[in-house]
Amino acid sequence: MVDNLKEKVGGVMRIGYVVGQFPKLSETFILNEISELIRRGHDVYIFSLFNSKEDIVQPEVEEYSLLERTYYPPPYHKLCIELARFDRLLFHRNRNKIKKFYCIAVARHFSKIAEKLDLDVLHAHFANEHTFTAMLMSKLTEIPFTFTAHAFDIFIDPDVEALRERMENASAVIAISKYNKKYLQTIYNNNRIFVVRACPNLKKLNKIKRIPEQFRILTVGRLVEKKGIKYGILATKEVVKEFPEVQYTIVGSGPQSVELKKLTKSLGLENNVRFLGAVDERTLMAEFSKATVFILPCVKAKNGDMDGIPVSLMEAMYLQIPVVSTNISGIPELIENGKEGFLVEPENVEQLVNALKILLQDEDMRRRMGEKGRKKIEEKFNIRKEVGKLLKIWIKVKKISTRNKGDTG
Repeated sequence: MVDNLKEKVGGVMRIGYVVGQFPKLSETFILNEISELIRRGHDVYIFSLFNSKEDIVQPEVEEYSLLERTYYPPPYHKLCIELARFDRLLFHRNRNKIKKFYCIAVARHFSKIAEKLDLDVLHAHFANEHTFTAMLMSKLTEIPFTFTAHAFDIFIDPDVEALRERMENASAVIAISKYNKKYLQTIYNNNRIFVVRACPNLKKLNKIKRIPEQFRILTVGRLVEKKGIKYGILATKEVVKEFPEVQYTIVGSGPQSVELKKLTKSLGLENNVRFLGAVDERTLMAEFSKATVFILPCVKAKNGDMDGIPVSLMEAMYLQIPVVSTNISGIPELIENGKEGFLVEPENVEQLVNALKILLQDEDMRRRMGEKGRKKIEEKFNIRKEVGKLLKIWIKVKKISTRNKGDTG
């Protein structure tokens, strides 16, 4: 049920979220943000560029009736009619013309809905076509827009010119880490870039009863290069020599699935490594409950992609599971080496093996690191605090927009 809490300052906000696909199992951070806003009494509407293809969805989607708040583009033939119409928005710069035309058509359609909803602000996640669409909607409706930049959208062969244009037009730009903020400032430096963390849903995690089993290693993440799961498997090969009972469970799906399973078989680890694929929340929570150690040995992918600060690491820390990850991107802002867990060099299997061996055999260290990890999440990666920061930004944006409209009215 909705908590129906009303903000004391700024009143109820009407917010339109522009996303690529909703619902999407791998984007829990967006769902967590939206759910927290609704719990606080704000009105949220979702504009999804594409229909969802997910077989499994999070329970919050039903709990908050989010599909009833979600708008999708019209059928393709209607979009073609929109594309045939001349529009000055066609002259906006974008490398991929097909994506550009699609975003223009979608923006025209969504703008009519946004105006009827009388939104205060539009917010997009990812600085790609989602933000491009939000920017176009803003131009058509005069509703201010903001966006959150994450990882692949700014690190993989970035279209710097397009990104700069979106940053110039946005009322505020949100970075998920200090590392990302510094990076964005090299592209367009102004005083409208703010750090707001992506956070886990603590209310949901509080339902989990931890009953850790011995020698259980867990990874939760998409099976893509930047997660570094290959190195977790290679490390397991060495760890089982000393701890033959080790069970390494990998939760998630992705393009590296076949490759990683082949690697596991070639190393003779079929009895020690399990691939669960995409799972429902109940199964995921059960795995968190049993885990001894959580690892996510992130790397910088060949195409430049790397993680921001993975939410799955935060979830593990809140559940008092010691974590092992790597010292790239914003991860050191979450984990202090030797305090909440261990940070190793990317692609360094030897360091990863040593960290795992230490944690698997030292229960007192696991307990101490787990306690410090939970405290870190409660204090610095708390969804209520971070959404509070976001709301302060939007309230200021709304005031400026209202004042500007009054000046030109």
